[in-house]
Amino acid sequence: MTHRKPKRRLMSRRTAMLCTSSGLVATAFGVVLDPGGGEPGPVRTEAQDAGGAAPPPAEAAPEPGSQAWMPDATRKPLAVNFTPGGLREMRGLILHVQEGENSLHDHFSDPAVQSSAHFWVSQSGEIEQYVSAHDRAWAQGTGNPSWLSVETSGFASRPLTAQQVDSVARIYAWGMAQHGWPLAPASTPQGRGLGIHRMGGRDWGGHSCPGPLRSAQAGEILSTVRTRYTR
Repeated sequence: MTHRKPKRRLMSRRTAMLCTSSGLVATAFGVVLDPGGGEPGPVRTEAQDAGGAAPPPAEAAPEPGSQAWMPDATRKPLAVNFTPGGLREMRGLILHVQEGENSLHDHFSDPAVQSSAHFWVSQSGEIEQYVSAHDRAWAQGTGNPSWLSVETSGFASRPLTAQQVDSVARIYAWGMAQHGWPLAPASTPQGRGLGIHRMGGRDWGGHSCPGPLRSAQAGEILSTVRTRYTR
């Protein structure tokens, strides 16, 4: 996947945008302009991510006995746009915003898209899983080998719904139990816990996903994990 800023252009009336490591990618429904802003990240392909500079020391690599698919999620595996067995370590979960609505399975199933996420959460709290937790989704550039990813339906200008907060908390609690994620926020790519896409800076695409409103809800998600889903 190439990490470059798209040219500024007007999308059709039935177009919305998807936050990915390469910036904003057209999906369905709405009228959106790529706002540009900021400098584009370095050009880098998914293959280069897999064979580039040595990653930070692994702290929690996926184990053979850990669950690859979340039982509470609707399982919709992709046939393209991911790297089988591509995780080098397991640092935690990265929060994204879709900038659109409706399931992303068909979108991520298009070979031309060259992006994906492990999970998608609808505004009503439905969870879909597209990529095994033992495989690498193409969601956040050089962070792909180390982090799982969750796209959330809706727009950066609107906060996560209560149902979305609860569902992301359920995903996170599952990751704690199965993959050793700490109950903590992550603020840099070298951290561990619940992080946001923009924390990776240029190497992760160099944009503001998931936006200030949803970024600020990371604490609420972790609080929900603590109060509802841990013993």
